[in-house]
Amino acid sequence: MKNLFYSALFLFSTLAYGQITFENGYFIDLNGEKKNVLIKNYEWKNSPSSLEYKVDETSVPLQLKISDLNEFSVGNQKYIAKNVMIDRSSSKIEYLSTSKDFTSNEERLLLKLIVEGDISLYSYSDGSVTRFFYKKSDDNEIKPLRYKEYLVNNTQIKKNEEYKKQLNQIFINNKNISETDIDGLSYNENQLKKVFKIYNNINDPEKTNRNGKGNNFNIYLKPGIGFSNYKILPPSDNLSIGVRKEDKIIFRAAVELEYVLPFNKGKWAIFLEPAFLSAKFAVTDYNRRNFEVNYSSLQIPLGVKYNMFINQRSKVYVAGLLQYNMMLGKHTFSSDNRSYTGDDRVYPSFAAGYNYDKFGIEIKWGVIPLFSSSYYGQYHNFGMDGINLSVSYKLF
Repeated sequence: MKNLFYSALFLFSTLAYGQITFENGYFIDLNGEKKNVLIKNYEWKNSPSSLEYKVDETSVPLQLKISDLNEFSVGNQKYIAKNVMIDRSSSKIEYLSTSKDFTSNEERLLLKLIVEGDISLYSYSDGSVTRFFYKKSDDNEIKPLRYKEYLVNNTQIKKNEEYKKQLNQIFINNKNISETDIDGLSYNENQLKKVFKIYNNINDPEKTNRNGKGNNFNIYLKPGIGFSNYKILPPSDNLSIGVRKEDKIIFRAAVELEYVLPFNKGKWAIFLEPAFLSAKFAVTDYNRRNFEVNYSSLQIPLGVKYNMFINQRSKVYVAGLLQYNMMLGKHTFSSDNRSYTGDDRVYPSFAAGYNYDKFGIEIKWGVIPLFSSSYYGQYHNFGMDGINLSVSYKLF
């Protein structure tokens, strides 16, 4: 099972990398020359450090350092390189400053355009800090929206939220944005984007993922069947008794709660899939002994999914999961008058599936139990090595 899991992770990462494609875009170099090219679109979460592009479909991919351009755009993303003032104070508790004052330095950064209008919103993120900036249409300077977390008396975390004062000043003449609205704003992209769209009178179109739906949160019903078995091992001192094996199909009922991450075109998702399953085996008169497995559990898998879209209505996907398997029954194994119970455990598993519109089919490894016990009924082995087949229906 371990080798299968690591092989699946290798396949998972290979497929994920291969799904990023070249798309129509442009960049403007340091000389101000605009070049229409094909850019490999990663829908970056953090500001990229380089671009991979091709002149046309048949040409060899080329690399371009961010320091060698002024602007680029691909898909629905646009970045510009500008000299701006930035405070890089960390929000990690172990690196928090004890001063509320800003320590800003001028840097040339690649800023992502979030909202474009009379007053535009930009962001910068490099994995350790995230900062936001604004620019008025009649001003060439891009200015920071200032925010800092700091430590007081080495015990209390406070926030310098100067960006709220700034927003009150720049939106002072807009009747649709009140001081109360601004006072409730957190320093994150979603909330800042909303208020900038209100100011610029931009209707917020329904966000769409690659499936054409407006909500990044999805719920699936997933009934399925699993292929399980139960082995009884003969006593080591009696070679005349062979291994007894019983095969059975068991049922697994699950609900998947999926959140599609807002980058890489909806290719990545995280999900929780609580499931209930039960299995019963009864072996009678095995060398004048009776054996029984009475198993039920609640599975709580948490996983990451990578989607590979065929078109707007269909996709294939692979997923890696870790699941906590919580035993519900008190007596899993029994033989005559003896009973034994399995343990709660965490297991890795791997899945692959296909979705068309609201319907889907999936095969999952590592969620169906296989049982074995000794001739005298004691627990011998209990592993999640069985295969599960399920169908799914998307509620929304």
